[in-house]
Amino acid sequence: MDKMLTRVEMSLTHLRVLHSVFSNQSNFTENDVADFALYKENEEKLADALSKLEFENQLYAQKGRQMILADVFEYIFLGRIYYSAKNLEKRPDFIRAILHFCNMLMCYEVMTVSPTLRDKYLHELKSKVSEVGGEDCFDELKKFKGTVGLKQGDSEAGKKLDDYFDTLLPKTAGGLWHELIVYIFLLRNDCGYIVPLLLSQKLLGHSDHLVPPDFLIITKDKRIYGIEVGMKKEIQSGNFSLRTAIPTAMVDTINSRTSDRCPICKKWITFCPYVIEKYSDLSKPIKQAEISCVDVCNKFKPEDILAGKCPHTKYARNKLKKHPSTHHDFADKRHYHYKCVLQKVDANTKALLEANDEVKALKSHFPYYAGIECLIISLPQPQTSNEEGENEQ
Repeated sequence: MDKMLTRVEMSLTHLRVLHSVFSNQSNFTENDVADFALYKENEEKLADALSKLEFENQLYAQKGRQMILADVFEYIFLGRIYYSAKNLEKRPDFIRAILHFCNMLMCYEVMTVSPTLRDKYLHELKSKVSEVGGEDCFDELKKFKGTVGLKQGDSEAGKKLDDYFDTLLPKTAGGLWHELIVYIFLLRNDCGYIVPLLLSQKLLGHSDHLVPPDFLIITKDKRIYGIEVGMKKEIQSGNFSLRTAIPTAMVDTINSRTSDRCPICKKWITFCPYVIEKYSDLSKPIKQAEISCVDVCNKFKPEDILAGKCPHTKYARNKLKKHPSTHHDFADKRHYHYKCVLQKVDANTKALLEANDEVKALKSHFPYYAGIECLIISLPQPQTSNEEGENEQ
């Protein structure tokens, strides 16, 4: 990550050097002094035009900052790095890179429940971007010791602090990682040629503009579809379809297993190494979204998974009278960190779980999004169980 961001900084430094040389008259000879004057004249007029465009607010500002930070990462992955993925042999590395990066985004959100980590981050951020320290809610958030940035009912902060916290991270609560994962989901499922519009959310015409979906898909039979990531955008998508005659599908991110926040620790459950490895292997199709960790994992031994040593394993089960191992508060069909469940149940229940009594309740998921089934050529409908313990043909 540090090397990647350093490369972006090098590009900015390069441009800053170019500008500084042309801004210094002593770098020009007497014969070239007119070129210096011409440069300065255009710089002044550029500054005037940009000020009228309020460009500062579009490049870095408190309002909408989460969008700006996300745009930087989307530029890195979908504006530059994805060029390397044109080589088929590098495409698995591209998919793997995005999945690992999305895990890192989930790790950033540990700050929602960790006041210590949040305080360290705010202190360092203020030292590097001093203007942040002068923002209205900065000091209040820094002093706050409760949970922040969670959904209503879970967050101990008020809406004001929740909203401010959101501006300090790139598109929190899955906004950024869903957009990136939907891209590789479309890519992996051979839906057609994918046109990312994440950095072009306003298409300008002569006298108006159009709000496009997040992606366009050009199918192999020469049709075009729009793909909008997230629900509750029916009016926006409908307007685009009416004005362009391009049908638009909305991807359901709410019910996808790509975003499971453990109800116990309130932290996101990350993709496991097995899922990342198999999903990045384009030579083998994914038969179903859900896998049984104990049956298929090649990274942890079954006894280690049952003992809660894998940090990625999910626990999801409904309560059954005939199964004593389900007689606890966490058998409610929600998805938990299995390790968190082991820490909360009583000793008898813990022993039953570790003794392989509920192996099917231990699971993980490949990325899957509902809403675009009509475009998917080879992906079967996802299943909710994995009886054979296999996920590949």
